[in-house]
Formats: sequence, C-alpha cells, structure tokens
Amino acid sequence: MEMKLQMRLSQQLIMTPQLQQAIKLLQLSRTELEELIDQSLIENPVLEEGIDIDTDPSPEEEKYQGDVPNTEEPEPFASAKEVEKEEPAEDMDWQQYAEFSGTAHDSRKSFGDDEFPSLEATLAQSQSLSDHLLWQLDMLNLGLIEHELGVNIIGNIGDDGYLTVSIRELLETNKELHQEIEAWVQKNPVNVSDFNPSALDHKYQITSAFEKKSAKQASPPDFEEDSQTEESSVPPLEISAEAACFIEVLLHTIQQFDPPGVGARSLQECLLVQLELLNMKDALCSHIVQQDMSLLECKDLKKIARRHKESLEDVIDAYKLIMSLEPKPGRAFGAPASHNYIIPDAYIYRSNTGDFKVTLNGSGVPRLRISGYYKNLAEHMEEDGNLTKEYIQEKIKAGQWLMKSIEQRQKTIFRVTQSILQFQKEFFEKGINFLKPLVLKDVAEDISVHESTVSRITTNKYVHTPQGIFELKYFFTSGIDQGSGETISSKRIKDMIEQLIQNEEARSPYTDLQIAKILFEKNQIRVARRTVAKYREALKILPSNKRKQLF
Repeated sequence: MEMKLQMRLSQQLIMTPQLQQAIKLLQLSRTELEELIDQSLIENPVLEEGIDIDTDPSPEEEKYQGDVPNTEEPEPFASAKEVEKEEPAEDMDWQQYAEFSGTAHDSRKSFGDDEFPSLEATLAQSQSLSDHLLWQLDMLNLGLIEHELGVNIIGNIGDDGYLTVSIRELLETNKELHQEIEAWVQKNPVNVSDFNPSALDHKYQITSAFEKKSAKQASPPDFEEDSQTEESSVPPLEISAEAACFIEVLLHTIQQFDPPGVGARSLQECLLVQLELLNMKDALCSHIVQQDMSLLECKDLKKIARRHKESLEDVIDAYKLIMSLEPKPGRAFGAPASHNYIIPDAYIYRSNTGDFKVTLNGSGVPRLRISGYYKNLAEHMEEDGNLTKEYIQEKIKAGQWLMKSIEQRQKTIFRVTQSILQFQKEFFEKGINFLKPLVLKDVAEDISVHESTVSRITTNKYVHTPQGIFELKYFFTSGIDQGSGETISSKRIKDMIEQLIQNEEARSPYTDLQIAKILFEKNQIRVARRTVAKYREALKILPSNKRKQLF
C-alpha cells in the first residue's frame, strides 16, 4: 500500500436545499402543505396571501376560473438517483389545468360569517369508556392510594376494554405510587395466599392472526431487537407479594364495573369475569373457558365433550352461553371521537358533453405572492454592504422558489391524475370490475417523469370520482396473468372474494379451494387456492372453519 495523488473526473447530482424542499413538497398531504404554507408566512416577511376571486365554481357547471400558472421553466422534481429534469409535456392543455387550479371552492362564500353554523355546533360529544369507569370509581369509598391506583389502571385501559400494560409496567411508570403502596401494605395486612408471581407481567396479548401480522409490520425487527436488548439490561422492578395482591384486588373490582370484563388482560380473563358475575364460576362453561380456549376457537365441540366427559347437548348449551358474552367490553363506547375529513386534491367528473375531465381543488390552500412593498424597498436600497437589502433579496428568492415548487406540485398532481384517467377510464365509467392492472412505471413513462416522482405525488393525495373518493395509489394494482394474454386486477379479485363470502351460507362457508373453483366457473378467472387465502387474509376474513356457524 502507498499514498499517491490521482486526478479523476466524475459526475454527481448535488441536492441543493431548494431541490430538497421541492421534493419534500411532492409527498406532503394537503393538510401538511397548508401547515407548511402557514409556517412560511410566519417565517418569511416578504410572503403574503393573495386575494381569491369571489366566485363559487362547481364541476357540474364547468365554471372554473383562476390564474393561468406560469409554465416557463418549471422546476424539476427528482430524487437523488435522477439525472434528467422533469419537463412538462409540450401538448399539455394548460388551459384545462387553469380551469381547476385557480379559484378556491369554499361553501362559506354563500353565507356571512355570522350566518354559517360553527363546526362546534355540529358535533356531539358522547361519554367515553374512561369517563364511565372513572365515574364508577368515584362512587366507591376508596382511600387516596386506592383511588390514585384506580385512576392509573383506568388510564391504561384501551378502547376495546382491555388493560394494555402489566402491573410491573404500571408501577415502573409511577414509582412514587409504588413506594406508597409498599408502605401502605406494610401497615395493613394483605392476604397473599393466592399470589401468582407470573401475574405481575401479565397483560393483554394480541390474539388475532391479522392483528399479530399488522403489529409485526408496524415495528421493524431492528427496533424490536434494540428495545429488547435495552430492556434486558435494566433489572425488573421489585414488587412485594403484598403489593401485587393489593393491586390485583382493586383490578378485579374494576373488572366488575360496567361493562363487565373491562380491564381484563386476556380474552379468557374477560369471559371468566362475565361468567362470575352470572354466578357460573363453577359451571361447565367456566371450565371450558379455563381449559379449552383453543378448542373453543376451532369450534371442536365433540372433543370438548370427550375431555370434560359431558354430553354433546350440555356442551352445546355452554357454547351458546359463551358466545353470548362480550369479547370486547369497550366496544359499546367505541373509540374516542376523531373526525377526520378527506379533502380531495383533484376531481374527476363527467362534463355536459359526456367526457371525463380532471380539475384541481384550490380550496384551503392559501395563494402566495411577493409583497410589493418589500420589492420596492429592495430596489431603492443602496447596494454596497447593505445587509438589510441582502436579507430581503434572500427572502424574496426563497418565497419565489416556494411558490414555484407549490405550482409544480399542483401541475404534477394534475398530470398524474389525468394519466390515471386515461389508463382507468373504464373503472370511472363502470366500477371496480373494470379496474385494470397498473404500475408506477406506466404513468411515469406516460408523463415523462421518474417513477419516484409518481410514487411521491400519489402518497396521501385523494381524488373525487363518480365511483367515490380514492387515494391516488388505489389505482395502482398488480394483476394475475390468465394465460391468454389477459391480466386481471388483484383488487377486482379481492372484491369478488369478499362478495362471495358475504353471500355464502353461514353453516356451510366456502373454503379457499371452493372460492377458486367458483371464480373460474362463473367468471373464467384462474386463481390458485393459496392466492385466494392470501387475498382473504389481506381482507381480514377468517378461514372457513372459523366462519362456520354451528347453530
């Protein structure tokens, strides 16, 4: 090895801050874009909001107005791997783009501010599960420590009614409470005859196969390994048997609140609490829940009858009673009210001539312009060493780049939506059965941009169509080759599978193999059994043996 100097020529793409901002704007959702514009108006003094024309356009009337966007030298949107700039197609109908892009569609224009009902007046707040449990807790004659512990337990009960943390985790997050409980149990005797050390780490575990798969995908393996390594290096919190039994008694009291079974740490515990409240703690149904949850899930009643040495009729009666219990106690209260409204970024509608057209939704996104005051101020300032003039000129350039980036973002959304319309025209006319397989590359080649640009611009962007509101990514779907050159969209097959299962006999549900045969016999669609199983799991539909109703 030796050190020496070499001269080498190479090309590389340098990501300027402006280009990074432009790429970032592509993947922002509509709400995120509005927040960025609001923040820019605060940080950049030369930017100000423009004034919209006082009109209220609608796609049906085709009265869209607005300023024609500047199409001179649009800024490129590219990833670090892209070398070519993105240029607008020469045959682009910018007049059609201008019809949709300019005016904000705001229903408030028809009313005065005083006449329009406030958003708060249209919402009704219902009692949450947590509020309902806290009200029942307050009705008990509890000491300060018990009440504080009860509040902590209720605060860790999920929307479905299950306790989401273990006793150890609960006390680790509130060590002062742990010390208070330990001091209290030393002065007050607690029965520890039924103490189970494993109960300290017992918490609600996901039992559904679909939920397990979703949870696994949500947490990357690397993160899970790191967290496990970090947790293993910290010694577990030492909890006395007296303190653990004290908490278990209060937890069991909360589990008997309304709705029964709330605060349970497993489905088994939830069902047993409900059976206890029905005075069936020693009945056959309780023994089945305690010992044969796996057989109960598979509905193997004959094997349950043999194991408990009971008649099949008695097991059937117990099964019916168990099935009448509530597996998710918090379901009646539902999740906390969250009103998320989707505002489409574009519209696809049928005009009076019968043709489909694409327009952009300009409502809610403030129009920006450079303040004339600061322009004149910068022009009349002296050049030499004037830091104020340099600052204003820098802010003007930053504002102009932001405006061009937003403009290019809107143009790209328009072009991508228009390309999707060309590829999926039959879908907009006839529905999901006519959705064609489509990949990012097809649209990218059609509008002469990179695939990554199409991927970014279709993320968190929605379009209003005659078939409903869809995310732009919805129209990109894989297909299954039928062997004769025809390819069927996977979304179409999923929809057929879902309809078949919805209309099946409850006591004799279709197996995956039967679904595959029906698709071929009725629709001449060739699909393998394992593909049907894959799509069924993606739709979160149980297999036939678990969908079957016995009675």
